[in-house]
This record gives sequence, structure tokens and C-alpha cells, in this order.
Amino acid sequence: MKATQNLVKMFTLLVCTLTLAFGQQLAYAQTTAEIARGNCKACAETCQKTLDYCTKKGGKYAEASITNGLKDCVTACKSTDDFLNRGSAYLQAKSAALAIDAATNCAKSCDKFNTDNQMLACANECRKCIGNCQKISSGGGAAK
Repeated sequence: MKATQNLVKMFTLLVCTLTLAFGQQLAYAQTTAEIARGNCKACAETCQKTLDYCTKKGGKYAEASITNGLKDCVTACKSTDDFLNRGSAYLQAKSAALAIDAATNCAKSCDKFNTDNQMLACANECRKCIGNCQKISSGGGAAK
């Protein structure tokens, strides 16, 4: 009986050890370009959602100065995501600078609606994108 209990304990210990050894995902550090890509993707998605929201809401939300700023940000962020994904050494910094411009303009427009949660969430997502794209546009986080 004692031998069986010891065998069960050893087997359990072995299973636990193997589960820990093979079950854990290895952590890896993301590069600045990978982080910026994620920010650009999230920003484009949030701006598109906000554009749909503004179009549906109408009125001052649907003014061209607001909707065009959102469209510009969507386009610039999608392009930057693509250039970063491909590791385009030539255009990723320029594209990141364009995304910064578009996201800055978009955030300013959205901030005008300071009591609307959707608009404020969009402005905040734009600011996250700006922060990491600045590292790319300066050449500090370019993927080589």
C-alpha cells in the first residue's frame, strides 16, 4: 500500500513538473515596432468605430472636420501598421510621422466632445498611438 502511495506521489510530481515545463508560454519582449503596430491597429479600429458612431449620431458629430479627421487617422494608422509589419526600412518612419499627424488632429477633434465617452476613448487611443509612433519616426524603434 505504501509503495502504491509513493508511486502515485511520484507520478503526480512528474505530471506537475511536465505541465509546468511545457505548459507555460515563454515570455518574450516586444520590439518598439511591434508595440507601435498594435497601437496603430487599435487606433484604426477605434477611429473606425468612432466614425460609425459619429455618422449614426449626426449633427455636429457628422461634420466633415470630425469625420475626415477620423478617416485620415484610420488610413494613416492602417498604412503604418502595414509598413511596420513588412519591416519597410524606407517608409516606416515616414508613415509613422504621418500617423502621428493624423492621430494628433483626430485626438484634438475628439477632445472637443469632452462629455462623450466614445469620443474620449478615441482621443486616448490616438494618444497611445502617437507615443509609440514617435519612437518609430525618430528612428529609435525601427525594425531592421
